[in-house]
Amino acid sequence: MTYWNRNGKEQEKYDEMLKANWKFTLKTHTVFRSYYRYYNDGDLPGWTKARYDLTSYDHFGRCLNENGIQEQEDRVTAAILAEYKRFKKAA
Repeated sequence: MTYWNRNGKEQEKYDEMLKANWKFTLKTHTVFRSYYRYYNDGDLPGWTKARYDLTSYDHFGRCLNENGIQEQEDRVTAAILAEYKRFKKAA
């Protein structure tokens, strides 16, 4: 949960874009929303529905396992890097 705790791999770039009121693409917003919904609401991301290798079960039901959590973090990092590239081009 690195981005959830505000210390993700590309957190500084994300914060820079937020500070500049950057308008994220719908694709990026969808990735961020999926991340938020998992950690805030417990909703399993749609991309994991058929990925049983990335999930396990706990007392609440199906959840991301260690590999699934890493995939989630990697997806957010990739989205931030793509947006940051656009952000720098627009500057």
